[in-house]
Amino acid sequence: MWFSRQFREAFLHKILPTLSILHVSWMFRMNGVSSVVPVADWVYRLTFDICNRVPKSPGTPSSLWRIIVYNIHRVISWFVSSASSEKAEADWENPEVVGRCKRAGHVPLYSFRDVPTALKFWSEGGGWSSRSKLPNVLLLNGKWDFHLAAAPQDAPVDFFHSNFDTSLWDEIDVPSNWECQGYDRPIYTNMFYPFPLDPPRALRRGVWSSSNNSTASSQGGDLSLIGGWKWDPEIKNPNELENPTGCYRRAFDLPEGWTENGRRVFISFGGVDSAFYCWVNGQRVGYSQDSRLPAEFDITEVLVPGKNFVAAQVMRWSDGSYLEDQDHWWLSGIHRDVILYLKEAVFISDYMVKTSLPEKRGGPARVDVDIRVQEAVTSEVALPTDVIVEALIFDADGTQIACVTSRPEDLLWSDPAEVYGQPFDKDQPQFNRKALLSLSVPAARLWSAEVPYLYTLVVRTMTPTATGNTSSRRFVPASDVEACRIGIRSVSISEKKLWVNGVPVIIQGVNRHDHCPKNGKAVSEESMLQDVLLMKKYNFNAVRTSHYPNHPRFYDLCDEYGLYVCDEANLETHGFHAGMHPTPFLANIPQWRQAYISRMARMIQRDRNHASIIMWSLGNEAGCGSGQRAMAEWARENDPTRPLHYESGGSRSSCTDIICPMYARVYTCEKMANEDPNDHRPVILCEYSHAMGNSNGSLDKYWRCFRENSAVQGGFIWDWVDQGLEATAPSGKTFWAYGGDFGDKPNDAQFCINGIVFPDRTPHPAMEELKFLMRPVTFQVTNLLKEEANCTRVKTDSELVNLETWISSNPRIVVRNWLNFTSLDHLKTTWLILADSGARLEEGVLDLSSIPQDAEVELPWKAFLPDLVFLAKKVSTLRTAAQTSPLHNWFLEFRTTVKETTRWCDAGHEVAHTQITLPVPVNGFPSPSMLSIPKSLSVHSDMVRVFTLGDDLLQVQCADGVHMAFHLSGPKIGTIVNMGSRGKLILEGGPSPCFWRAPTDNDRGGEAISYCARWRNAGINQLQTVQDSFPTVTQTAGPDGSLRIAVTLTMTPCGSNRKGVAGISVTLTHDIQTNGIVDLNMVATASKSLPPIPRVGLRMRCSSELQAVDWFGRGPHECYSDRKASATFGHHSSNAVDMHVPYIVPGENGGRADVSWLALRRREVIPEQPLTIKGNKLRASARTDRGTVAPAPGLLVSIPAGKVAQVSVQQHSLEDLESSSHEYQLEESRSRGDGTVHVHVDHLHMGVGGDDSWTPNVHPEYLIPTGSKWQLSLKLAALVHDDDAFEMHRHLQ
Repeated sequence: MWFSRQFREAFLHKILPTLSILHVSWMFRMNGVSSVVPVADWVYRLTFDICNRVPKSPGTPSSLWRIIVYNIHRVISWFVSSASSEKAEADWENPEVVGRCKRAGHVPLYSFRDVPTALKFWSEGGGWSSRSKLPNVLLLNGKWDFHLAAAPQDAPVDFFHSNFDTSLWDEIDVPSNWECQGYDRPIYTNMFYPFPLDPPRALRRGVWSSSNNSTASSQGGDLSLIGGWKWDPEIKNPNELENPTGCYRRAFDLPEGWTENGRRVFISFGGVDSAFYCWVNGQRVGYSQDSRLPAEFDITEVLVPGKNFVAAQVMRWSDGSYLEDQDHWWLSGIHRDVILYLKEAVFISDYMVKTSLPEKRGGPARVDVDIRVQEAVTSEVALPTDVIVEALIFDADGTQIACVTSRPEDLLWSDPAEVYGQPFDKDQPQFNRKALLSLSVPAARLWSAEVPYLYTLVVRTMTPTATGNTSSRRFVPASDVEACRIGIRSVSISEKKLWVNGVPVIIQGVNRHDHCPKNGKAVSEESMLQDVLLMKKYNFNAVRTSHYPNHPRFYDLCDEYGLYVCDEANLETHGFHAGMHPTPFLANIPQWRQAYISRMARMIQRDRNHASIIMWSLGNEAGCGSGQRAMAEWARENDPTRPLHYESGGSRSSCTDIICPMYARVYTCEKMANEDPNDHRPVILCEYSHAMGNSNGSLDKYWRCFRENSAVQGGFIWDWVDQGLEATAPSGKTFWAYGGDFGDKPNDAQFCINGIVFPDRTPHPAMEELKFLMRPVTFQVTNLLKEEANCTRVKTDSELVNLETWISSNPRIVVRNWLNFTSLDHLKTTWLILADSGARLEEGVLDLSSIPQDAEVELPWKAFLPDLVFLAKKVSTLRTAAQTSPLHNWFLEFRTTVKETTRWCDAGHEVAHTQITLPVPVNGFPSPSMLSIPKSLSVHSDMVRVFTLGDDLLQVQCADGVHMAFHLSGPKIGTIVNMGSRGKLILEGGPSPCFWRAPTDNDRGGEAISYCARWRNAGINQLQTVQDSFPTVTQTAGPDGSLRIAVTLTMTPCGSNRKGVAGISVTLTHDIQTNGIVDLNMVATASKSLPPIPRVGLRMRCSSELQAVDWFGRGPHECYSDRKASATFGHHSSNAVDMHVPYIVPGENGGRADVSWLALRRREVIPEQPLTIKGNKLRASARTDRGTVAPAPGLLVSIPAGKVAQVSVQQHSLEDLESSSHEYQLEESRSRGDGTVHVHVDHLHMGVGGDDSWTPNVHPEYLIPTGSKWQLSLKLAALVHDDDAFEMHRHLQ
């Protein structure tokens, strides 16, 4: 009994919501338990090599002893010296060296020639491509000579010399990742390092193997996050490169005059993965690590007039790779721009902007600018040149509104900018000075994500010049000019809230990786802009740059278009994990400290002038140790204007100013927000709702919390884009690849496919749900429910008051403006009364322009909207009432659009919609006064004719050419073989019982306790009719000439009849009317010992010609029981191709919820104009099925009154969806199949889940527990002639 399936399922049902090991571990992490258990770090240090190394002969005494001795040696060395006993010699294997001769971090420098050039550049948008056209900038992007060596020691000798012959080398595009150009291979891991752990060395020397199948296999295998990857160093893999090293070279012509008059020339590499040396004309000019921040070198002294040569040696792996174990592709090379830029002898090397809010709205604001000036010490320059600096501010129209000029004595000596992890072996001596200028901006306009108003700040140097024969001097502008756009805004934390400009703001955020499906990490400006525009159009207001600083142009776009940014340091050490959770292993080793601080400092130094950045993040999943504390200390000291964000090691540690849990459930967020009244930090989820495939269920619960609990201020969805890379299938078909598709080992399979947009930026259906939940304006109608306390529940007919009672209660429309800084005067709101016939009964415009920001108002219904009692009576008397008047329900819709074109959208773009079910008359809607009978129902015969075709088939003939056949034996006993009308087949199989679905990624998550594993263990994927139980088909003739065909059968795994095998009992009844209507009823009861099942429904195969689909229910996009808030009731149209959602890993998809009827036809819909009631006249048609009608028959599936179904229609079978691991395999299976259209009609369908993708987490109300009786009824009817589907459905009710 204790080990029975029934007991196991009951036990799992009880413990899964709260007590799974993974969930407990996650709770520890969110509440910081790991940070107060230092022994965990000691244990990890002792055991991590044992867990990741496989000796040549596992289990032998010598091998075990070798591991023990090895680890004792490592532990002693770590505790005594906190470093490896073997001194690393190479820079890329020395954690204390993160750069050589690399310039200190600073804001992007453009080196404008003059002020007008700077103003023109920014007034035109500051495009990154425009930067290359500036006169003091030389872009080195394009074709470079390239050679890939197996390791650094294998690089061609002296390849960096000017006279080296590269005629046999290849060419490669810069920027790019060489793996995306056909060299080496991409590797995807989520938390495992793709090399054996041996810090600071990172070498792929040996062979990787896995005890688990961690990919989506051809059998739909379970997704494993702990895939059991092991490394055997004793086996040599000749196809594996130990440390691939890219050798780059190119020539360039130096513009004339660039090295004259003391000018300085710098080369800047925007991003190189992971470490590299740079040479110019054979001279080494520097070394750098940190693949997501710029590396700049002063190359003035090595340049020559005319042609010059630049070379780079890029190592794929370095000690820096241990700090870059983010959940994305491991890709290498020069992946961001390479530029040269020119500076005057006395030049602006950096400048920092700090803004203060006006004391009162519309008053002046203060802007402080800290300008750093640098001058090289040379044989000609022994003393610093006198210089003054000037700062100017221009408004958005280009008008100068502020100017401040320093005096020579205002420039003070300053220390050199801080650098970390750089031995000063060839440091160029400099004069370093600084000046602090303060400006007053009159009538200041503030920056926010809603109103991203930007000023242009220009700073310039001025040097003395003699005038005539006098000794007097005057200062004239020099050509060194810098400029950027700035926003005036403030950020603060208090009272458990994040405040922007003194207003609490809900973070409507998303995590974003730099990703291009073709070019990897080399992301174009067009792609970045596409991301920003999509985010704005779908109501996002924030983005987290997970998990590294993004391309600098991305921040310009966030400034311009309005997105709050959490800027994250390039730091993650997830591979040093314990139970999936990272430890501060490297953070607590002193030799790594400089590398940690460098990554934080240089990010802040580069990005601090961006108004869009409202918080800094210390990185992701790297534990919380002394390294993180040093980073936090540096950040707070150097930029106290922004809060810090950091989740790892405990989401409420001292390193974070925001409680930022990861995948915390709603109840956990609420508890964290309220449990400590002395903790004034808000709760903002750094990651939530894991968007892996068909996911993001129960999002509405998060957003109810965000908008009702002021201390829980939103979060960042994980994540933005599916990180699929373009690849070519054996058939030549291009597809999006994930981990393992390139032969990469180790890999974490499709765990990189978890975005809310596809790689080409086509939105997932879940984007509609997010847009809806984050809409800026919401509507409610009062007094709708009998019990107002139930207003948060889904309303049923029994809960709604009747129309007459409701009207007499003087109902009100409650309008809430969720915008923080703007009224609704820029938006237009329309309203519509919609019948369940699809007709637009009445509509108008609602003027909400006077509603201010963050306000709620109530509008009396009678003053703004029509009398519904009168309207209900009027529509029933119209000539077209059979097609237009409501049958069971009607709805009120509000739609809010943008009035005028903006930077990010065109006029008419919809930002919000709300649909509300309205009360119905106490006696229901009046029957239409003129109700004709559809032609398909007007033809009858005396009786249904029956013909037996052998022992296996029963042929049934009805009126008007409708015919069908039934199985009398075999596994499909009692179901329809086919059904046709007028010589054309409309059904080619079924409906037959179905309790299985093609597993989604979320179904697979959870290892042995995943839904998918439990379903398979119970055999739900193999249910078949038990043959030797001898089910028989009964035939009963009705008095009206109808025929009833019924069968009761039992379905078990593989049709087994073994005693104790759990199964499902099913009774199928077909009542066939003389006019060809089939009334189908299924009653099913599942054994209580079975786990919750994925669906209870019927499946059928329709003719391949029935491609056009119409339905009334929720839509138009895909929706499921736990993700349907955004899907409105209406008459929707699509086709079998578009109903399919091409998730990169195929699985259950394309469902539509709460459907009343479904029609499939043989033609694409040709809709006419919407049908609207105006007075007593009919204008046009909302009905999309009233286009040109083909004479060939279609199929109607009608659900009984008061019931709804979950449906899906597509070209791919459940079996193909389950067995395919890529979309192209689906297409290949389709081409080999019979071409039929696959239709599912479900009484119940389990939710998709999405709180995370590694535990079974569909909420209880969206599960389908076993042990109870289910009943599904529907009617099947052939649609012929010009039958109207809704009219037919009305008559069948």
